[in-house]
Amino acid sequence: MFWNRIFATKTLEMLDEEAKGENRLRRVLGPVGLTSLGVGAIIGAGIFVMTGEVAANDAGPSVLLSYVVAAIACVLAAFCYSEFAAMAPVAGSAYTYAYSTLGEIIAWIIGWDLILEYSMAGAVVAAVWAKYLNKLLEVLHIPQVPAAWCNEPFTTPGGIMNLPGALILIACTTILVIGIRESAASNTALVLVKLGVVVFVIVVGVAYVDPANWYDIPTEARRTPEQILLDKAVTDYSKKHAVDGSTLTKHANALLFTRLAEKHQDAADAKSAKFWKALHHKYINDVPAAKEDVAAAEAVLHEAKNKELIDEMNVEKWGMIAELGLNATLKKVDERTSNNFMPYGISGVMLGAALVFFAFIGFDSISTHSEEAIKPQRDVPIGILASLVICTLLYLGVSAVITGMVPYPEIDTHAAIASAFTDQAKATDSWVLRASGGLIAAGALAGLTSVLLITFLSQARIFLAMARDGLMPHAIFGAVHDKFRTPHISTMLTGSAMALVAAFTPIADLEKMVNIGTLFAFTVVCAAVLILRIKRPDANRPFKCPAVHIVAPLGIAVNVLLMLFLPVMTWVRLFAWLALGMCIYFGFGYHYSVMREARPQD
Repeated sequence: MFWNRIFATKTLEMLDEEAKGENRLRRVLGPVGLTSLGVGAIIGAGIFVMTGEVAANDAGPSVLLSYVVAAIACVLAAFCYSEFAAMAPVAGSAYTYAYSTLGEIIAWIIGWDLILEYSMAGAVVAAVWAKYLNKLLEVLHIPQVPAAWCNEPFTTPGGIMNLPGALILIACTTILVIGIRESAASNTALVLVKLGVVVFVIVVGVAYVDPANWYDIPTEARRTPEQILLDKAVTDYSKKHAVDGSTLTKHANALLFTRLAEKHQDAADAKSAKFWKALHHKYINDVPAAKEDVAAAEAVLHEAKNKELIDEMNVEKWGMIAELGLNATLKKVDERTSNNFMPYGISGVMLGAALVFFAFIGFDSISTHSEEAIKPQRDVPIGILASLVICTLLYLGVSAVITGMVPYPEIDTHAAIASAFTDQAKATDSWVLRASGGLIAAGALAGLTSVLLITFLSQARIFLAMARDGLMPHAIFGAVHDKFRTPHISTMLTGSAMALVAAFTPIADLEKMVNIGTLFAFTVVCAAVLILRIKRPDANRPFKCPAVHIVAPLGIAVNVLLMLFLPVMTWVRLFAWLALGMCIYFGFGYHYSVMREARPQD
């Protein structure tokens, strides 16, 4: 029957046989190596990019709470991952777990979803890597990579391709084809460098933290819909009239802040009045405007006043929930929950959690290496939980330092950490902080490179698992090198594809795609571990998820909630990707699955 075919499941005994088969991978990773892989995958683009973006645009100082919520979701999923990884120590991660509990078609959906997660995450990280390379070259007074060769051509005027991003992916491909032992050694070295930089940021930065930046900045300072529309209006006006966008932005902001200063000069809240007065003087003194500049700024402000759009943007942080038509209620909830620490209200914290979730995606990659663990039943749970705890503590430390060093409206969203130290160096004339620019840039490069290695490595393992099952062409994605015992063909193909994406594709919304894909996979794992407890209560479980009947449902609820805070278009793109995957499954995998002999024919 058709339904029996697409929902066929693997037994745990079949998974165990696969781990002992001809194409098995070398077991060379212990708990330290697995923890290093996890930390290497987790700490990267998230801490160096997402922290600043979310603090400035979505959560303010309460980005710390966003990290806590995201960490809770990850811990719940981590317990479920650990139980599965100990029971079925083969490559494949959530894909393999779904195959053993929910059936082949669900496993395919998860596998296809993981391909999206890892490939897009790798492309995003490679693109960001190029920016930090130029930052390091600038600090070292070495000629930078020309802008044309450091930006993709579709959204960047004059851009040709992101050459550094493509080259770093090619370098990672070479390392990973050689073998897991060599790549693990490379990753361990990069992780040590990265951890040193992160600890440096926390230890040195804490001396420059001003606690007032956490609770003394009025909520009016947050990035409002008017400000967002103003930025868009500046971009459109600059293109239409061929004027300098950066200059126009300064003048438009000067005019906006001047008006806000006048509006709040008699405010009952003395802090608000003081804040806007300071901004007023800053822009009046720093940005003297000619008559034509004022006229252009007036025109831009007029374009930015769109009440209908402003009303929609007031609740856009609620994501899919905003589609319920409860705008007035949602706006009131935000107003009642907002304060100086949480300027965007509860929706800002939750959207922030859904976004900074990008920073945690690495821990699940450990389970894709279960087949290479020396003692998987012991080492994989240790690696997953240890790496998650280490990275959560470091994230909270860096978030507290950055939002404490710089008022959140002034955080540089492109290089928050480096800019925070650079600004403090100018203000205090500290040689330590001046020297920190190069150190932080080097640490960012090390961090991003280690993320690429593990993300890339995990991608190839997913292909290997799917090819073993006949859902992907085995000759391409299932081949393991005779000498290196690595999936060399799929690694080279994946590397080439990711290099092209990083070189030529705009990266704007890919972080959200990675997040929704990861949350979807986590939801399935939480459901699968609960189902297997019911179907196979007698199975050998070297590691058991504690209070599974509470942890697993709670994990499902938290993951789905975070998904609902992502924008509608992110959901549309996810469903489009899954639709493409279903076409491939019914065109190839359905007919060539190794399970076809074990299930009834149509």
